Amino acid sequence: MSEEVAVAAQKARPKVVNGTQLAAELGIEPWMVTRAQELGLIPPRDTSKGWSREAADALTPRVEEIREGIADREGYGARRTAELLAELTGLEVESADVPPLAEKTRLRVVDQYKGWDLYSVCDARALAVSDDAKALMTELIAARQEAKARSEAEWTAWVEVSLPPDEAAGRLGWKVAELKQVAQDGRISAGRGGRFAVEDLDVLAADEELCEKVTGDRLIRADEAAGLLEIRHPTDWQHVVAAGWITPASHVEARVGKSRWIDVPLFRTRDVEGLRDLPGVPWEEVRAVRAGEPSPLREYSRVTTRAEAIHAFAAAVADRHQVEVWAFHDDRTGAWALDWARDDQDGPTREQVAAELRADQQAARYRADITVGGTRWGQRARHAREILTSDTAVLLCTRSSGQPTSDSETTEIIEIAVVDASTGKVLLDRRVKPSVPLGERYAGGLSDEDLADASPWERVLVRVRDVTRGRLIVPGRPGEDQKLIAADTARAGKRPMHLAADESWALREGDDPVTPVRGLPAVKGCEYVREELLRRSRARGRAHLPEATPRQEVTR
Repeated sequence: MSEEVAVAAQKARPKVVNGTQLAAELGIEPWMVTRAQELGLIPPRDTSKGWSREAADALTPRVEEIREGIADREGYGARRTAELLAELTGLEVESADVPPLAEKTRLRVVDQYKGWDLYSVCDARALAVSDDAKALMTELIAARQEAKARSEAEWTAWVEVSLPPDEAAGRLGWKVAELKQVAQDGRISAGRGGRFAVEDLDVLAADEELCEKVTGDRLIRADEAAGLLEIRHPTDWQHVVAAGWITPASHVEARVGKSRWIDVPLFRTRDVEGLRDLPGVPWEEVRAVRAGEPSPLREYSRVTTRAEAIHAFAAAVADRHQVEVWAFHDDRTGAWALDWARDDQDGPTREQVAAELRADQQAARYRADITVGGTRWGQRARHAREILTSDTAVLLCTRSSGQPTSDSETTEIIEIAVVDASTGKVLLDRRVKPSVPLGERYAGGLSDEDLADASPWERVLVRVRDVTRGRLIVPGRPGEDQKLIAADTARAGKRPMHLAADESWALREGDDPVTPVRGLPAVKGCEYVREELLRRSRARGRAHLPEATPRQEVTR
């Protein structure tokens, strides 16, 4: 009976085992199977689903070898090794003691983890019961503790005679950035912990020339500059800047509201103090003026507002380059934008105008608020002006027979209009009789009765070709008008000639229409397109014309 049970048990054993099943048969933990594979103690799977029965049975007599091999290669990092040694020996072992201990004993590095050494757990346990190893650990611990005590004593002594950067700068009456700049120049060096020796700071404080240079190079805001001169900000200070007596040494960005940024000018302290020596400036009289009274400095300058400065600059650009310039102020954001027409050489460029803005004494103060060129409305204005130039373009709109309701129907042109873009003169306004009756289809309000006396497309086509020849065609419905003309012309067996060329059309399929005209009578659609082009051609804001023509400023 026992033989039968054994045979049955043998037959019940799976022919292929996975990692968990193999661990159960060997009497070890599942993680030990994975680790034994990594160490080469268990061979790789010999089938796609695991180990075959033969491979699993071959490992049974090697269980102890596998256990010992894993234990021999089990590794801890320095911290866990120190904790293990401290627990086993009762000594105050720390992670810093492990590397020197490994150098002087048989504590092996068996692996690495993210660049950190892993030390043999087996070796660590052996060291814990060795008197020689424990004596060595005692020496290492004592040496480490002594070094730590010396370091703490040295640090305490250093703290007593040094200051951190903020306190060091305060002792000198400087800013931290100024102290760091002096240190970068090699006049002082930071010691341990980034601290500065008080003795070295006192040497700097005694250097009057250096202190004058540091404070003279200091950058201050306009209100601080006015305070240094003991005059009012901005009432008096704006006249100082407008007179050209001082210019900003630098700028920093400051946020205004949620989405707007401005440039804040910074002035060098030395330059501000030098203003006291300006000949003929009645500083004492300025300081004596009461709040609300006009500044005595107003006679030295003409203070312009931001709008005045920007419009003056726009007018100067118009005169300089002989092009129309537009200055637009966005009331929602407070920002300004400048754009302009182009001359025969497609100038001036954005880079040219930006450089001129930086050089303009008044407008340059507001350059952070100004977008120079590249606006969508400016681009549209230039494009519209090209179209509206005399003898350049025509506007073309169509109405179609609507969507087919059966296979016998097709979409055809039932009305077409062509208008001169420059003058608005109607060159063509014709209804077209479709080859298939409209029936019940909706065609913009037109019926078969309305089209009874209309001409067929082949006759209208001749006139369309005549009035569009040599002109750029601006369609009311980009792509769609072109396709309808091509389809109707092919259906009539005629040649489209220049109407088939893409370069004849200002807007093609995929382009946005100038303005929506779907459903409108064809001639009315052309009128709407022209009105929109005229509106675009006026751009935005105030237009500044060059001095060569009568000065004109138009607000839009």
